[in-house]
Amino acid sequence: MSRSRQSQTLKYSGYAALYLSLFIIPFILFGKQIEEFAQVFLTGNGGDHVVTFVAALLLAGDPVLPTPSSVIATLLATRIGFLPAALVNGLSLSAACVIGYVIGRSGGEAFAKMGRTLPAGFVEWVRRHGLIATLLCRPVPVLAEASLILAGAAQHEPRRLLAWCCMTQMILGAAYAFAGSGWGEGQWNGTAILIGSVGIPVAAAFIVFCSMRRRTPQP
Repeated sequence: MSRSRQSQTLKYSGYAALYLSLFIIPFILFGKQIEEFAQVFLTGNGGDHVVTFVAALLLAGDPVLPTPSSVIATLLATRIGFLPAALVNGLSLSAACVIGYVIGRSGGEAFAKMGRTLPAGFVEWVRRHGLIATLLCRPVPVLAEASLILAGAAQHEPRRLLAWCCMTQMILGAAYAFAGSGWGEGQWNGTAILIGSVGIPVAAAFIVFCSMRRRTPQP
């Protein structure tokens, strides 16, 4: 293996390790406390409509808010059930896609220079592969918003891009709801919630990093 290729492998491995640690370490240290708090909050006597409305706002505002969308979308199903949560998740995450694209499109060159705060390889990968890259990033926090903002800044044709993204978000929202509802059984299932809120984003992040490494031209 050449030195440049070895260096690039180490770089992407470092990105992957850092990104995955952001998910895994908090759940190792505080997983039980998070689960207990979420269970009390979501199964309490508060109004379902209020919880649903707040969750929808947080999911739709994901491009501009530090929203743990996978956690919220998964836990919402423990409160209102599979089908309602799947619908709310899908529509809210689809709205987030439109908002992210509009931000990038309206920002123009300012957002096109996001390589200063994002890995240059990721920026180039999104610009080169457009729709495919944006779809792969849908379940991945931070990269999901960044990819759509970059796509908007690059002036990608919006109809096809947003149609595919929204369809992907509807499927993703249903997957979160399926896990949050205890695999559709309407029962609290800690393992299912962990898989939905953490497993799906981690698996998607792994796919994205592998795709970036394979598709990035080697010097």
